[in-house]
Parts: sequence; structure tokens; C-alpha cells
Amino acid sequence: MKRVYIAAILGLAALLTGEAPKASAEPTQCHVAHARYSIYVENDLLWVIGSKHLLMVVIDGLDKELDARGWESTVVYGDFTLCARPTTDARQLTNRDRVRVTGYSNLRYARR
Repeated sequence: MKRVYIAAILGLAALLTGEAPKASAEPTQCHVAHARYSIYVENDLLWVIGSKHLLMVVIDGLDKELDARGWESTVVYGDFTLCARPTTDARQLTNRDRVRVTGYSNLRYARR
């Protein structure tokens, strides 16, 4: 009975505020994509090759390597494992909080 009462209160709160209660852990979907990683001034961008999407991400290990090679003139091509929370709005995928790189392989460094 106590669970039903708490669920009813949460449901009523959601109706009054217009927001659903947030789950503590959101599910993620992961895919491997061939992409180009580069640093542009203050933004670390990952371009999924064959698309028009520029994803804002941070990959600390590659940042250090690009700094050593000269980030202004170096890019990295490779296979990146991208994990994102499901969304119906593709514009949200450019948000740093939405897409995370959990791994990478087959890296090739090139000049811009």
C-alpha cells in the first residue's frame, strides 16, 4: 500500500509540474563509427564520416597526443565507440553530456 501511495504522489507531482520523475540511471545505446576527431579552439569535435553531424566530445588521451603533434594542424581518423542516451531530437546529440566516447581503435593521424 505504501508503494502505491508514493507512486500516486510522484504521478500527481508530474502532472502538476509537467515533468516526469527522472530515473537514476538512463539507458545508453553504443555503436562503433568511423570518424574524424579534431580540436577547434575550445571545442573537441568528432565528425562521423558520411554524415553531417559534428559531435562535441572530450577524449583526454587523444587530446594529449594531438597537443604533442600540434592540434592546430593534426586530425585523427579511426573507429570510435559512441554511447548516447536515446533521444528523438538529433540536435541533442551535439551536447557534450549526451554523447560519450568509450573507446577507439585503428587510429591514423593526418595533417589538415
